[in-house]
Amino acid sequence: MKLVRVHAPGRYAIDEVPQPNPGPRDVVVRVGACGICGSDLHYVRQGYTRPGGEPLPLGHEAAGIVETVGEDVRGITPGIRVFINPECHDGTVMGNGGTEGAFAPRVLVREAVANKSLLPLPDSLTLAQAALMEPLAVGLHGVNRGQPTAESQVAVYGCGPIGLGAILWLARRGVRHIVAVDISDARLAFARQMGAHATINPLRENVAERLTELHGTGTAVMGQATVGTNVFYDMAGGKDVINSIVAMAQYHARLVITAVYLEPVPINLTDVLMRELEITTAGGYPSELPDVLAALPSIDPALLDAYVSHSFDFADFDEAIATAQRPDSAKVMVTFG
Repeated sequence: MKLVRVHAPGRYAIDEVPQPNPGPRDVVVRVGACGICGSDLHYVRQGYTRPGGEPLPLGHEAAGIVETVGEDVRGITPGIRVFINPECHDGTVMGNGGTEGAFAPRVLVREAVANKSLLPLPDSLTLAQAALMEPLAVGLHGVNRGQPTAESQVAVYGCGPIGLGAILWLARRGVRHIVAVDISDARLAFARQMGAHATINPLRENVAERLTELHGTGTAVMGQATVGTNVFYDMAGGKDVINSIVAMAQYHARLVITAVYLEPVPINLTDVLMRELEITTAGGYPSELPDVLAALPSIDPALLDAYVSHSFDFADFDEAIATAQRPDSAKVMVTFG
């Protein structure tokens, strides 16, 4: 069968590999849909491989249908529709450095455990909608770390799939005012669909001035003007984002960083100190997958469809991964016939 793997910096290939060979505690899932993640693009760019230079399998945002079940597996039967937890079980991972990847017609889930490595899906969800669980869980964990209330005024920097997911959850919580910040007008349009009340493009607008118009002013700090935003979410990773937020943040504002920074970023700690700014981070989704699965059936299907800007058949994977790198894309989905 075909499997997408990273071979070197900037180089992936759609390789011919053997069909999965499950053991007594393993399950084979026929993949129905798998989303392209920003980390997939990063792995290709950086040329990450497995120990010894073995090519790195890609794909970890997947849902499909159980095809084969090992004789020692309990609670999982052939034919059920499932989401594959990328952190499958017992330290194994899918598409993030492990031996398996879900950009393939079939994927081996080792040491499969019901409701942990494989989550059964309600009939109301399509496999493509279910494949959104992973990025939506990352966005939800970021939101949770910011502890917003119904009265919060928030700004989300970066309207890629994680930022858009965060906006969706913030809107569902009834957060008072949500501002999306991005340099792509296309992604700002997606943000409005997800529930953002206002958008800012820093290429054309002064972010601090616009946030002051939208959220009012905060208490001045050491004579410096501040904005009335309560929670800032850095889901962009731009080199100047953190310091620009620190410079405008009001007393006791909160900053949540979910963006991946590959290089060290200097921070003005004097401004952080004077504002008693709370800075925290959010990585992954330690407890959010069940919450996302429970909420998905109640989300308007049109909203989930809008979250996916482009969909491609696996035969067109090259076009799919190229599209995922464009600033006019949101979530790019790969489907299997």
